[in-house]
Amino acid sequence: MVLACAGFLAVGQVLIGPIGKPVPDLTVLGVTVLIPLALAERILRVPGSATAACGAYLLPRSLISLLVPGIAQPPQLLVPTIVFDLVLWLDASHLYALRDAIRDALPARLRLWRARGTQATASSSVPFTRTRALVGGGAFGLVLSLVEPSYEIFLGGDPALWTGPPVWVAAVLTTLVCAAVATILTVRDRAS
Repeated sequence: MVLACAGFLAVGQVLIGPIGKPVPDLTVLGVTVLIPLALAERILRVPGSATAACGAYLLPRSLISLLVPGIAQPPQLLVPTIVFDLVLWLDASHLYALRDAIRDALPARLRLWRARGTQATASSSVPFTRTRALVGGGAFGLVLSLVEPSYEIFLGGDPALWTGPPVWVAAVLTTLVCAAVATILTVRDRAS
């Protein structure tokens, strides 16, 4: 299933081609990337499935673009995808467990906080809520719109085109649209 979502991601990237300007290309990129990633999360219900699908797409795509100079580099998709996965799956109990693991790894004289009597248990079966999907999609769109313009400038894009008000408009639009798409595709209906 991960490879099918990676193939779906590749088809979307071929259809939209390289991005040339912030508005509307950045929003179209965000939506065409988020649809297969949200479907991977919805179908598999495993932490990291969106990141796995993105990695399965990016590895061969990056190798092809390195071997064939005429093909453009793929967009920076891994960091926004990891943020999407973290927002969907990270729970407060996971943070408490991480805090306790760090505290236990430190020597006793360096511990800055005391252990509490309650033990938090980490669960990987966190049900997706509409709020979690909304925030995850919005975070994906925001991080993508923060990472991609600087990458386009790095690849030789016009700095005047990839800075200023058009980028801010694209960031807001991408964040809102990706939040809506993630909410629609990730959350299952609870009707019986």
